[in-house]
Amino acid sequence: MITEADLQAHWRRDWIKAPGFEDATTRVHWMQCGALYADLRIPADRPDLSGAAALADLDPPALRVLMQAEGFAGTITVADSICTWDRLINWHGVPDGVDSGLMFFDDKGGLIEDGVDAEYRELWQRMPDAPSEAFRVTCDGMEGVLVSSGTGFLFGLGVPGAPSTKPLIAALEEGRVPAGLTEHFGTVYALGHWDGDDGIADLCTNPFLETRPVLRRSGQGITFETVDFNGQENSFALTLS
Repeated sequence: MITEADLQAHWRRDWIKAPGFEDATTRVHWMQCGALYADLRIPADRPDLSGAAALADLDPPALRVLMQAEGFAGTITVADSICTWDRLINWHGVPDGVDSGLMFFDDKGGLIEDGVDAEYRELWQRMPDAPSEAFRVTCDGMEGVLVSSGTGFLFGLGVPGAPSTKPLIAALEEGRVPAGLTEHFGTVYALGHWDGDDGIADLCTNPFLETRPVLRRSGQGITFETVDFNGQENSFALTLS
């Protein structure tokens, strides 16, 4: 029987298999601490950013590829080995259905997730950096979750109840950059590592934030360091609870 206590970890996905579909290349990370979690999924193939200084410099096909990323965060409940992920925030807007999986360990210690409301199987591996703290965060009208270990973190910041991104994606597929894309990329999901008091993004929904500090700790708290769609740098204080 799997309980919430069994899921306290930084998990990296090896693969997902579903009828007619298999993926072992997308970089998927899930960090769980207490009931709070954050999840980030970045495809292996991303557009060439050379010559671009900001998202605004990319053409619609490149932006469409970036929109293949996923990020979400919130709380879990576990009952009868079924884990349900409640998405406080979701990078692609409110999901259509319930996200639940039947969880069990295989004979090698890997965590298996079998879809309850959809037919799929995922294999997760426990990473060495066990999360030690997690917070609900608010910042500049957005909400999110920060899960942190001694060496790393997974951070999601978005808008609860945000609309679906399907219209944005449709516009990009038509060769247009919709006005709403600027606001959409203002929401951020990032996996990173701590370098002293700086949280450096290793993977992010905005690739121009990768290798940069996105979090900064000080005696006054934690700030979110970001670069917007047009390349403007901004710093916002996080409120933690």
